[in-house]
Amino acid sequence: MYRVLLADDEQIVIDSLGFILERNFPGQLEFFSARSGGDAVEICQNNKIDIAFMDINMPGLNGIEAIKSIKSFSPAMLIIVLTAFDRFEYAQQAVNLGVYEYLSKPVNRGRIAETMRNALSQVDIQRRKQLSEIQIREKLDSVVNIVESDFIYSLIFPSDKTGDIESYLDFFNIKDPLYYFLTFEVADLQDGARSQTYLTLRDIISSAASCIIGPLMRNRIVVFVTVDRSLSEQEAQVEIRSFVRTLHSRITTRLGHKVKIGVGPVEPSLARSLSAYNESLKALISTDDPNAVVYSMDCAAQQSGGGYPADAEKKLLDRALAGDLQSVHSLFASICSWLHQQFPGDMSVEKGKLFELLSLVRHQTRQVQSRFGGFSVWKDSWKQIESIEDVFALEKLVLSSIDECIGVIIEHKQSRMSPIIIKACTIINDNLSRDISLEEISRRVEISPFYFSKLFKEETGENFIEYVTMARVQKAKDLLRDHSRSIKEISADSGYADPNYFSKLFKKIVGLTPTEYRETL
Repeated sequence: MYRVLLADDEQIVIDSLGFILERNFPGQLEFFSARSGGDAVEICQNNKIDIAFMDINMPGLNGIEAIKSIKSFSPAMLIIVLTAFDRFEYAQQAVNLGVYEYLSKPVNRGRIAETMRNALSQVDIQRRKQLSEIQIREKLDSVVNIVESDFIYSLIFPSDKTGDIESYLDFFNIKDPLYYFLTFEVADLQDGARSQTYLTLRDIISSAASCIIGPLMRNRIVVFVTVDRSLSEQEAQVEIRSFVRTLHSRITTRLGHKVKIGVGPVEPSLARSLSAYNESLKALISTDDPNAVVYSMDCAAQQSGGGYPADAEKKLLDRALAGDLQSVHSLFASICSWLHQQFPGDMSVEKGKLFELLSLVRHQTRQVQSRFGGFSVWKDSWKQIESIEDVFALEKLVLSSIDECIGVIIEHKQSRMSPIIIKACTIINDNLSRDISLEEISRRVEISPFYFSKLFKEETGENFIEYVTMARVQKAKDLLRDHSRSIKEISADSGYADPNYFSKLFKKIVGLTPTEYRETL
């Protein structure tokens, strides 16, 4: 059975096309239909469509925009454009997007049947290839999984048989590794879900890094991760923190469980593998938070003084990704204040921490805009930071570099926003003082609430509620500059009828009450 989508704004075209295809391929096709580009995208997201017939001129999201969106999450789908728009630029755009065929209306039944027959043959080839690849991969995976488990056991339960370790390294083609351990602990792991949870974790971790994954031991998994030897110690730490933060986010989002990670120190010698593993285990059990990421080096720092404000760092990275300059500046100031209190007069620590923070922001920026900066820029920044001896000059340099990153993120997002989301953001920003809902905005931009919600999150980086909340807080910040206006007035103009709720929300996001924030202006 093949799943076929028929997308056209005219029902008579959908009915005619369905009749022709069913007559030529009786009992072989399951049909889906859409009258708009947005509906077509939504159907493809929720169903495994094999072949789609698409018109270009449809209401809301047009055919070209819909094809672009569909290809982003289902690149193997065969799309046949069937349209009365016989214009070169449309055909060129369709070809560039990888459509299977471009047919101009009117087209005879024989051509439609022939095109469909060829498309079905292509789908059969894809299916046979996928099945063969899956069978080969399953055989290889079963062997590799056993060897990986044995290797992890040999590292954390060492014996005198060093030759075994060398054999494993040869098998994995690893030479003289620089490495560290990650120890994962999955909260509330039910017996019936252990196998599937482990397989999902393996899939996420192995696709994210060059690593060797151990077996599930109770509710824990030990992972051996290699590090590029060309990196300096500082650069390696930045790379590790960025990687682990991203990995933890992916795991908790996809798995639906709280997962704690203990991160061990980087070690150059496998003779210290047991010690390196124990350090990751100590980091893991140092907190009762079932959803935390804990680094062994931070545990050592906490024993000598208060812990690094990781929450402020996480919020700063989140607000940087959202393009919220003012919140980033406020959070940056709180991190610098902590560094001043914990390490008075010690520029080396502040340089290291701020370089680490800047590198995380830059890494995040490169995930949004791949052409931003590069390794040479990263190394040049460290040279600049290393040469500064004045703490305020250091903080000014790092903050200006973070601002540059945020500017790139904002510009990139705006350049990639579809007309629909640009229009939606304009409507939201023009109506912040009144109640606005996702359903209302989706209706005004003429697409379904489900597709609007997904598209909005993809293009702005925030869900609808988060975007509206942050836009209202930003408006409140601007209004607070006028000292003649009361907090009650500003609350109402920002969309909050209850000033008390507004003040609590403002403090939660900004870190200061509206009155305290006004005093800083």
